[in-house]
Amino acid sequence: MNYPGEFAKLCSLDDIYEGESKLFEVKKYEILLLNIKGNIRAYYARCAHALGLLDENSFDGEGKIICPVHLWEYNALTGESENPKESTLFPLEVKIEGNDIFVKVPSIPVLEFKTKWFGMYRRGVLNGTGINS
Repeated sequence: MNYPGEFAKLCSLDDIYEGESKLFEVKKYEILLLNIKGNIRAYYARCAHALGLLDENSFDGEGKIICPVHLWEYNALTGESENPKESTLFPLEVKIEGNDIFVKVPSIPVLEFKTKWFGMYRRGVLNGTGINS
């Protein structure tokens, strides 16, 4: 996913254990950081359905993210919805340098992100446009 943004350090690898998730707020963006069997993933911490906040309790520790609002289920590794299908969380780029975890935080206002990027992404408008590759 190519989106405008800058990398920000969230924590170190020692701060997030396998099967754990953490919620961060950086520049008014909520970020859900996950450690899935050693794989570090980050998502914009809003459900693609009704923008419900995904928090540490949304991750089951093994491979599923469940929105607390309407119980939509997502694959934690890919962000793809499993129940119901054909939706996705917005993945944020992760970079690990030494022991530090950096996440690319969008550099546009949150409202613009929700309407032009997240909203379109969740409806599939960006699929196949080159923005998503």
